[in-house]
Amino acid sequence: MGVNQKTAWKMGHAIREMMDDRNGELMPLEDIVEVDEAYVGGAPKSLSGAYNPPGKGTGKPMIFVAASRDGQGRARVVANDQRATLEPVLLEWIDPATTNLMTDGSKSYRSLGKTMADHQYVIHSQKEYANPETGAHVNTAEAVISQVQRALVGVYHNLGRKHLQRYLDEIVWRWNHRDPVREVVKQWTTKAGVERQKSTTIWRPIPVVDQMRVLLQGAVGKQVRRSREYGLCWP
Repeated sequence: MGVNQKTAWKMGHAIREMMDDRNGELMPLEDIVEVDEAYVGGAPKSLSGAYNPPGKGTGKPMIFVAASRDGQGRARVVANDQRATLEPVLLEWIDPATTNLMTDGSKSYRSLGKTMADHQYVIHSQKEYANPETGAHVNTAEAVISQVQRALVGVYHNLGRKHLQRYLDEIVWRWNHRDPVREVVKQWTTKAGVERQKSTTIWRPIPVVDQMRVLLQGAVGKQVRRSREYGLCWP
């Protein structure tokens, strides 16, 4: 575009500003909703000798993700994985009276699940990643998290805590603007002789022109300016 890096950076954040849901305009996630958390950041694995420990206690920012199985997702940077922190965020995204919550075996999620219409979970520490009897798994939420990790490795390389939410807004916005292409049905028989069936939706991004058309519809009233400290601020 013929602009310098600082201008491109500001333009990028102006676009991400249009991708957020600060005014709560998105419809609530419905029916089966999966939630999961992840810790992102750290030294790139490509660096020679870089040690990048995962999980709690690393000082990395935590993101909280919710995804419905109809293709919609949400993500927020949060301080910790305690119920008191996660519950207000989740209630912005769902109606607990109609939500079937799917989680891992975290104690915070078990407590939170008691307020939902239904709650099923899998225990990863026991190598349980899907329960065919209850339909419980968090693969959809993990797929959203994987998009964040891919962006970290392939595009941004370093998502700082200060601007992480803006990048999450972009990644989730792209996730929410896809079209279902087809259903893939897999059938198999377990060792116990039980017939199983799994249906998976294949998605593809909507065309870029259509993405921009949808994005610009929400541009009215959203502004971004440079602050005195050469950061970003909103009037």
